[in-house]
Amino acid sequence: MLVFAAAVYFGVRKVIEGSPETATRNANRLLRFEQVTGIDVEHSVQRFTLNHPPLADLCNGIYVWLHWPFLIITFVVLFAKDQRAFQRLRDTLIVSGAVGLVIFAIFPVSPPRFMPGFVGTVSQAERTHFLRYPASWSNRVASLPSFHVGWTLTAAIVLASTLRSPVLKVIALLPGPLVAIAVIATGNHYVIDVVVGSGLAVGALIMVSRRPAEYVTTEPRPQLALLHVHARFRR
Repeated sequence: MLVFAAAVYFGVRKVIEGSPETATRNANRLLRFEQVTGIDVEHSVQRFTLNHPPLADLCNGIYVWLHWPFLIITFVVLFAKDQRAFQRLRDTLIVSGAVGLVIFAIFPVSPPRFMPGFVGTVSQAERTHFLRYPASWSNRVASLPSFHVGWTLTAAIVLASTLRSPVLKVIALLPGPLVAIAVIATGNHYVIDVVVGSGLAVGALIMVSRRPAEYVTTEPRPQLALLHVHARFRR
């Protein structure tokens, strides 16, 4: 189901791709909003990291390795460890992704790397190192919201909720803020993208967590239990 949902998500996201002109106008609107609210730190963060090449390389590595690899590993761990937590994370991605598709369709936004004054530090080869695909297959104007951050954050929260050790909980939560910094430093998202993406994903997690969980049990099925009792009486 997860693979199917991911295929639908990325397929629809490409189909609804907006025009570059509209996406650029919307990006300028977001930048003006950030300036008014005082959260326009993208240029400062980029200048700092570009002036420290090892830090820029670290941010590139975080951007590439602390999203899909972390999500996949988290799903595998949750599937083996806690089926209910697995279901919560799965449903969180589906619900938030559906809302995100609506936003992508009605409000396309060019990411910073396509805007004047910004630098995209992550190469196309680095972006597609898991699965080689042409750049034209991706929606290049789907900056808002940032599920790169939102999904990483919720995966970290769900994973941490299954751990007992306080130290392990803290370690499990680190990918969220690290990816938030990396997407800005690499020129892939604005601060507002991070805020909206995190809000949508966490909101979806809260919503699905309030629903009754799917029935998951490791106990024998009722029919098998009755057969077991019957066999004992026949001995």
